[in-house]
Amino acid sequence: MASIGTLYTWPTQGSGQRIRAVAALNGLQVDLPENYVHHQDNDKPEFRAKFPHGKIPAFDGADGFNLFETTAIARYIASLAPNSTLLGSDLKESALVDQWVSFADNEIAANTTFIYQLVRGVFGTYVKPIHTTFVERQIRALKTLEAHLSTRTFLVNERITLADISVASVIKRAAMVDLDASLRVKFPNVMRHCETVVNQPQLKDIFGTMQYINKALTYVPPAKEKK
Repeated sequence: MASIGTLYTWPTQGSGQRIRAVAALNGLQVDLPENYVHHQDNDKPEFRAKFPHGKIPAFDGADGFNLFETTAIARYIASLAPNSTLLGSDLKESALVDQWVSFADNEIAANTTFIYQLVRGVFGTYVKPIHTTFVERQIRALKTLEAHLSTRTFLVNERITLADISVASVIKRAAMVDLDASLRVKFPNVMRHCETVVNQPQLKDIFGTMQYINKALTYVPPAKEKK
């Protein structure tokens, strides 16, 4: 099978896994770059010539077509297989796929990232009320998702779509940041959905084994210097 291009990512990057999962379900081959070093290779002039913002994932198509941003790459690759159902079977289903992809990125992934960066000190000063706000927004999103999945196996129709892959990829990440044991029991349908998607035979090697934290990551203040 000829490769459709190279995807600049690293194997455990969640957004890269999402794109690779789409390719796998469509029976398409996407190559990973050999010996890629982040914050080095993506700063090189030849990389920036193709991808000016320097972010990954970035797709370097075999036909010369270049694309960055996870959602755009995933949607493009999902559209390459003529019989694919990953984008839905009609305009309404396609709109629903886009709805849940946007929801995954803006309501779940964004808050997961903010929580992680806050407790790890990326933002500088830790502020507990801000942390609480991010957690509340995350839980609100999980409640919406839980209610929707309480009456169905997948998000849009009876088959896996890009929506399911996108949501599962961000839930997998959240389960290693703030979706801890005490929260997971409150969202059984969310967890069932995620495990169903990532354990698909074509996707298990891409997503790897689910990893769960027992307690949500918390901020640990730096040790005070001795006088």
